[in-house]
Amino acid sequence: PELEETEPELEQLPALPPDVMTFDDAGAVVADSRAGGATPVQLKEPAFAAGDEDYDAGCGADDLALCMDVPPPCSDEESGGEDGGQRAAMPTRSKAKAPPPSQHAASHCNSSSSSVPPPPIPSAGGEGPSSSLAEAAVELEALAAEAGAAEEAAMSARVFEAAARARVAAATARAAGGDDEAPRLLRAVLALMDTKVDSTTLLRLARCTVELLQVASVVGEVSARGVEAAYLNIARALFKLSKDAGNDAAFREEGLLESLLLMLGAVGDAAGAAAAVAGAGAATAELRVFIVGVLKNVSNNEENQKHIVRCGALPALLMLLRPAGGLTGSSHEAQLLIQVTALLRNLASSSRRQRTLIDLDVFTVLSNISSVFSSNAELQVNIARVFARLTNDDAACHVLEADPAPLQQVVRCLRENATNSALVLRLAFALGNLTAVSDALRRTLILECDVAGVLPALLQRYWQQDRQLSSAGTGALQEARQENEGVLVKLVRLAANSSINASVGSLLASEPVVVSTLLQVLQGKNMQDNEELVLSATAALTNLLYYDSPTNLLFTAESKQSLCTVLKPMLVESYNVEALVETARALGNLSRHPDARRWIAELRLDEALSILLQHGDRDLVFYACGALVNMAADPRAGARLVGGGLAEKLAALLQETPNEDADLRLVAVKVLSNLALVFDGDGHEPWPSDALHTARDAAQLARDAAIGAVAANAAAGHGPSAHEALVELAQRLVDTLPHPSSLSGGEDAARELAHIGAGQPVAIAA
Repeated sequence: PELEETEPELEQLPALPPDVMTFDDAGAVVADSRAGGATPVQLKEPAFAAGDEDYDAGCGADDLALCMDVPPPCSDEESGGEDGGQRAAMPTRSKAKAPPPSQHAASHCNSSSSSVPPPPIPSAGGEGPSSSLAEAAVELEALAAEAGAAEEAAMSARVFEAAARARVAAATARAAGGDDEAPRLLRAVLALMDTKVDSTTLLRLARCTVELLQVASVVGEVSARGVEAAYLNIARALFKLSKDAGNDAAFREEGLLESLLLMLGAVGDAAGAAAAVAGAGAATAELRVFIVGVLKNVSNNEENQKHIVRCGALPALLMLLRPAGGLTGSSHEAQLLIQVTALLRNLASSSRRQRTLIDLDVFTVLSNISSVFSSNAELQVNIARVFARLTNDDAACHVLEADPAPLQQVVRCLRENATNSALVLRLAFALGNLTAVSDALRRTLILECDVAGVLPALLQRYWQQDRQLSSAGTGALQEARQENEGVLVKLVRLAANSSINASVGSLLASEPVVVSTLLQVLQGKNMQDNEELVLSATAALTNLLYYDSPTNLLFTAESKQSLCTVLKPMLVESYNVEALVETARALGNLSRHPDARRWIAELRLDEALSILLQHGDRDLVFYACGALVNMAADPRAGARLVGGGLAEKLAALLQETPNEDADLRLVAVKVLSNLALVFDGDGHEPWPSDALHTARDAAQLARDAAIGAVAANAAAGHGPSAHEALVELAQRLVDTLPHPSSLSGGEDAARELAHIGAGQPVAIAA
């Protein structure tokens, strides 16, 4: 279920001109307090010489460069599965929690080491913003002077509160259009960022720095190059802090999410966004990579996801994915796209956001990127992650049914990256989601996008790899085996879901590689160690067995014998209900063939099915009955099953089944109807008297209940249902089965009954 999204409680600042649009939880604009509305800011990547973005650590705060050793962004690969929420890319984040603001306040009150007490927060009136900025600068300079001698915790608490006052002063100066004291305050803030303070305090200082970099007097004094350097170093510092999950809430509470989006031109009024972006050197490629990387890291937090989307991030991120001038294919562009797609994957964790992205035509955008950067494996995997998330929503099917072009790119990507297991796994998962819902997409993918040509080769490749890895022993290869098996599961699932369509199912059932691989999976794997793969393979085979055509390779004598053999352990040794259901379904389809029934009887699988009639799972009982309908059509098997008490079990089932479950009662009556053919006068023993009496009474009970249901449906104006068929078949059964007292005549009576009950046996396909 969706969590209720509440507005975060942020620190109260003086009233400023509104500069943020209001969005709903899915990212759509619901209110705009600005007079002229939003003006999108086109982000362009300027050319810069190598080394321009780096500054010597010894230059100090005057050059607005932070003395921090922050590693550049690297791989965005995740160690978790597709549904994992771990941090992507860079070094693993620690779980240490940063102290909340209330702890800073308590530390400050208990500290006696301060020689310079903090000045009071200036009022909104009085001496104006210059006075506030000057006082804040004096306070921070004093704190910086004693930073080396003070204890870190005490210093952090004092700087935390002082930074709040400095931020108020900076926001006031920005709203007023500038202040001569702003550059001095900025240097003081940057100097403190180079001291030993805790993470939460650094985040507050960073927010204060971003405010000051938007003051006109700062931009005028420092120059665009210096402002660009400051933004880049702030982004690097924030990226380093974002790798600690304990800082996630502080990023939101300190207002840094809005600040980062403002630097991308995502929120704020046109003038404010333009000033921020222009001051940052038009948001250079590296700066944008760091900004989006920070947002990606902190967006593993659910509340941060909601907050980022409410700030209008989704349309802004889509703008980064489809620049006005088109994609260039450059390495700088690829690095940004890797971060943006990783962020989108995090944000696409709810159905509402998924639908918003789908409405923004994200499939076409991702398809275009995939085509341009076809050789960038990391970016392709990120695109596949987003694609997989979006296909969890049924809206994806409607969009792709109307325009299947993105699916053609997906299949092309599968073909060209068959050896990339991470990519194949996610794309197969996505296609499996689509084919689970849409019959139109089953045909489109298999027949028009040529999944029929790609899927067999992928199944064969990853099954062969499984065999190689299985024979290589244990140890370091365990993870590789698990990953490879995960790919197999998704590919087999895709085959199973696609084969629901009759044309596709018949085609796949005639494909030797598909059939042989599925059979080998059941022969080489077991429920204990490979449960998901075995279940998926059984479901796929069951679906393919439904198509009883001459080209179906599963109906060769060898395949039928092999199937009966591999299904036996799943039926008699497994306690997994899903495995039992899938096995019963498979035997129901398989038992339509006489030679398959002989194998089932020889392996005594029909007796196991009879025992399952007493199981508590309704679906399992239903499919077990379906297989027994076909088995009971064989006189020898029927006589053996009657002798094993099958008639009594069916009678009990009819009595215990609710009146409204006509389908289950109908299939049970079908089994009894075929068992009645045991009275054929050819030497088979008639039913035991008790079994005959119980079965006849149960059939009458089912008939009478169905008659009542038919009358009730007619009175209510409902259409035909299974109750009508149940009335007819149950009456035939009652007429066929003699009253137990009539069996006193012995063999002659049995022959007369056989003549009455003669006819074609009733068959059912699971």
